[in-house]
Amino acid sequence: MIEIAWDTHTHTLHSHGTGTVEQNVRAAIEKGFTKIVISDHGPQHLFYNIKDVDAYLKDIDAMRKKYKNDIEVLAGVEFNLLSEDGDMDLPPQYADAFDIHLMGYHKLARFLGLRNNVHFLLPKSHSEKAVRRNTQAYINAMDKNRIDIITHIGYGIPVDKLAVAKHAAKVGTALEINAKHPEFTTGELMECAKTGVLFSIGSDAHSIDRIGDFAPALKKAEEAGLMPEQVINARRNEL
Repeated sequence: MIEIAWDTHTHTLHSHGTGTVEQNVRAAIEKGFTKIVISDHGPQHLFYNIKDVDAYLKDIDAMRKKYKNDIEVLAGVEFNLLSEDGDMDLPPQYADAFDIHLMGYHKLARFLGLRNNVHFLLPKSHSEKAVRRNTQAYINAMDKNRIDIITHIGYGIPVDKLAVAKHAAKVGTALEINAKHPEFTTGELMECAKTGVLFSIGSDAHSIDRIGDFAPALKKAEEAGLMPEQVINARRNEL
């Protein structure tokens, strides 16, 4: 059995969530977690972005200090994939400001230039060419940026998950099994696990009642035969 020790993916009022940072932290403490990652949407999300990065970091730091004896509070961001070249929306001045870098595709991001807008905003295409281009975008992103976790891979655009997993295993990026977006099939998880890639299990909570709600993701991980040592936030494998 996989027991999760901390939630790697939670949102707050700073972007698309309904709770405050403190409410998320308190919910995680009530669940008995050792850590929580606050991971609001990156600044280039069209509607649900972090509006004031400095205020966001200040809020997280205040909760880190207030609850230091109860839980470790980590500052994260769910950055947006912005181009086929692998660009994401990390402001250079904040390159070292966050503990955890998550990144995923979101259709409401400000993509870079006409070519990327056309590619990423066209209706879903499962052609071999589209899958190849999307897959390469993820690989380019890992080569260009520090990415600790790729979130809900396959959500919104078709991707060769196995190819991404092979590259992620080489560069030390974990793939998320998202409790909100069921993009991974059991078979895909089994195949990706053979590459040696590590996984995270994240709630993608947008409300405090969903902090630590991992049930669909945990069920799939266990069906695929994943072991705790393959999951970065499993209780027996805490970082």
